[in-house]
Amino acid sequence: MDMNRRNFFKGAGVIGGTVALSSLIGCSAKTSSSEEANAEEAEAITPVGTYTADVCVMGAGISGLTTTVQALENGLSVVLIEKSGGTGGGGRGTEGVFAVGSQMQQGLGINIDPAAVISREMSYHHNRTDGLRWLDLIKASGDNIAWLIENGVQFTGVVDDYHGGEFETFHWFGENRAAEAYAPPMTKRAEDLGATILLNTTGDKLIVDTDGKVTGIYAKKADGSYIQINAKAVVFAGGGFANNDEYLARGHFSNVENVQRFLYGFNGDGLRMATEIGGTDALDRFSGLFQLTVSGAPGGEYGTFGSGNGLVVGSHSGNNIWIQETGERYCAENSGDENWMALMTPTQVHKDFFSIFDRETFNGNVKNIMFPADTYDESMAEIDERFKTNPYGDAFVADTIEELAKMVSAAFPEIDVETFVATVDRYNEMCATGVDADFGKPSKYMVAMAKGPFYCIRQIQACMVTFGGIRVNRKFECIKSDWSSIPGLYSVGVDSADIWPNVYTINVPGGTNANNVNSGRSAANNILEFVGNEATGTITTEGDTSPSVIVWDEGAMPSSMKDGTYTSEPARGMFGTITATVTISSGKIKEITQVNELETSYIGVVAMENVLIPEIIAANDVHVDAVSGATHSSNGLRKAVLDCCKQAAE
Repeated sequence: MDMNRRNFFKGAGVIGGTVALSSLIGCSAKTSSSEEANAEEAEAITPVGTYTADVCVMGAGISGLTTTVQALENGLSVVLIEKSGGTGGGGRGTEGVFAVGSQMQQGLGINIDPAAVISREMSYHHNRTDGLRWLDLIKASGDNIAWLIENGVQFTGVVDDYHGGEFETFHWFGENRAAEAYAPPMTKRAEDLGATILLNTTGDKLIVDTDGKVTGIYAKKADGSYIQINAKAVVFAGGGFANNDEYLARGHFSNVENVQRFLYGFNGDGLRMATEIGGTDALDRFSGLFQLTVSGAPGGEYGTFGSGNGLVVGSHSGNNIWIQETGERYCAENSGDENWMALMTPTQVHKDFFSIFDRETFNGNVKNIMFPADTYDESMAEIDERFKTNPYGDAFVADTIEELAKMVSAAFPEIDVETFVATVDRYNEMCATGVDADFGKPSKYMVAMAKGPFYCIRQIQACMVTFGGIRVNRKFECIKSDWSSIPGLYSVGVDSADIWPNVYTINVPGGTNANNVNSGRSAANNILEFVGNEATGTITTEGDTSPSVIVWDEGAMPSSMKDGTYTSEPARGMFGTITATVTISSGKIKEITQVNELETSYIGVVAMENVLIPEIIAANDVHVDAVSGATHSSNGLRKAVLDCCKQAAE
């Protein structure tokens, strides 16, 4: 039957059957053990339902939605699968898009030399980046903005040099960012054009014919059953691999057990599937949003990746002393001056790393980042509590350097007390001359550790998003080790964003989204050429096409509740914890308030305040649907409210 978004949820009967082994093995006479294992696993899959379309896109973030809409405009039919419960992906919090030569810039009289941008990007990376990829992106970037506007994406009309960059190239979304300005209008556009969007559905195994051509994908539903999506082209837009320890360890992260993550579900599924059928990785070059943080610090842009957390930012300030696992200083601590994405870079060759500072210097560092300023006292009180209680066994304070060294060495025996003290003494001697004779740090940062109390805290690496990993050519086709393409397989967005090798520059603000949009449009146009007259423009289905639904089960509501006001234990949200206070009146939920540590105002807080709390009160039950795109915030609030209700149980 023909398929569109409106009749998608009606579903059909169940189909069984097992795919023949011959349809899953590549064309080479001799297959590798991994390819054989992949074929055997695929043979064992029995799908409950089947979709047939021109294109299957895996991932409904910025790049996945872009690919989908452009492919649909090209007359191709698209099944879009997304492992989470909503569209927008990790890009929902992005604030805008980079472009050169847009109508918005022209209207404001902004003229940017494209060559100047490319030159700066290439020189920063010692010309290790592909200039042709940059040239393609910049040439198309102005038209991409116009195309986005035509498809309903909302810009404020403001263009500037966000992050204090050299070029006025940043095209701003509104206050609620891509969560409002991009994801909803592009999702609606995709639906209006006839896309089938399958949420809570995870791509798992590629289907490859005997000629080595990708002909579809198996995807897993929330209940563990599989569906088969037959397609003439498959596009990975999965959002990277920030949650995959193996891939992080093969790149820049020296101690993955302690890496702080801030987003969920980005496991590198596309990279795994591509390499399973002979594709190659670019893990030696991947970059991303990387930073230094501390254990237990709040994440997201308001913590590690911004200037809202005094302990995080103050502890990696340029006028501190950074030491590694043996207690020796290892770099000029202002490594992030030009690009704060480079702060983590010096740590990548060390097992452990710590920051030493005194109270006076630290006070100044924290004051410089507190916005508004009246949050300073509160922040310092939290920091003092962190060192007093030392919940992670990694934060120490003492009145002398010698005492501090003994405390640190007791917790981390590789650090020798004498080495620790000698490192600080050497640093203070250089501060007296104003010259860093070891690593050449600018004199303005050379402030002696002269007066206690003195502090030392273990730093850890943090990762929000990865860029790159899947090796592609200029058409965004996945390629093999001999540089030949895998027919029918493409990768877009951050999964293949190999234009910032090793370090994300942030010189061109909005560059990630510029690549997301351009790679998606380019891949869709190249797929049209690849598919040619074989395109049908229609979607057909067989079997069980019922929606994939995640069942939230933290326990039943009490049968009756005592009146009163109850406060929950903190429950895990997206970036931090959520605490609920619930008032029970006449045995029913009368009022709910929530205090969250770090949920985003434009996604999580809106979902809780405007949707979930009214629905829970109306239903007198926490078992209401999670808000699409805010699943973790929804689950945290529901769990916190349920805790209150259980306290009230009679």
